[in-house]
Amino acid sequence: MTSATNGHTMPKLTPLAPDLTRLRKLLADNLPWTPHDYIPGISRKGDRDLWAEQLTAASAPENDLRFGCTLADGTSVGLFAEYLPWDSEFFGYGVARLNGIWPLAPPRLEPVLNYGPALAALLYRAVHRDVRYLFTQVDPRDLSLLRALGELGFALIETRYYQHGPVIVPEMPERYPVRLAREEDIASLARAASQTVNLYDRFHADPFIRPEDAARLMERWVEQSVRGKLADVTIVPDVVDPGAFVTYRYHRENWSRWGVNLVQGVLSAVSPEFMGWMGKLAPEVNLHLRSMGAEYSFGSTQVTNRPIIWFAQEAGARFGKCEHVLRIVL
Repeated sequence: MTSATNGHTMPKLTPLAPDLTRLRKLLADNLPWTPHDYIPGISRKGDRDLWAEQLTAASAPENDLRFGCTLADGTSVGLFAEYLPWDSEFFGYGVARLNGIWPLAPPRLEPVLNYGPALAALLYRAVHRDVRYLFTQVDPRDLSLLRALGELGFALIETRYYQHGPVIVPEMPERYPVRLAREEDIASLARAASQTVNLYDRFHADPFIRPEDAARLMERWVEQSVRGKLADVTIVPDVVDPGAFVTYRYHRENWSRWGVNLVQGVLSAVSPEFMGWMGKLAPEVNLHLRSMGAEYSFGSTQVTNRPIIWFAQEAGARFGKCEHVLRIVL
């Protein structure tokens, strides 16, 4: 089907599903960057392999929005997107994520390619899959994609700051009573998460997302973390109804391929009555992570979140990368 969007004739899109095995190897050999390439000592090959596997993983046909396309200059590219059924059910409208656009023949990095017509064709397909909200997380090095997103009306809703550092247990002249979160803690932890509003995360910063939905999502994330679905461990003060927590994912299944025992900080929050507990939890959490075999950690916040960035820097964290989050309402 051919149509005009923003002055461009939309090119033909071809489903990538029949060709995913070949594309997995192609991407693993040639991706110009990977999610964790800023981590010192990480295996770049291992990280590329893992990212290529995620991009080409099996998907239900109704969720698969991966297409091939030939640009006007003859460059063959792959558009890797997916419909997100959990998010769609939670918010009550179709949500999809664009995971990237890459040339499928050398050279792999072309900062002046015109992705606009191909991306417009993808949006046309997305609308006909009942997608209402499409977002993407973009490496600042991806100039071709950033330019196309801007030209097609995507809005920047968050710039993320990733930091990393070794898991070090400092001298602890004073210990603080902590424990793993339990089912009965969910209510108080969810309250702490929903009350600690971060105006700059992508959910609170986007006026399209209702504040009550953002609060409900924070609560659901806490619930899923405590139950081991979003995170592997949630550590809290050892009190009744704790109002402070830190969660981590171990990523043990990736350690051998990364070549480093790397863990990820996922969520944290402190309610007003538990102010000061973030500093108390940090060394106790590191003690736990070391006992699990962790050597290195990473996490993200918003580039606007100076207190958290400074707090982490004081503990030895270093800058890793930034990432832009953009979305369009269709």
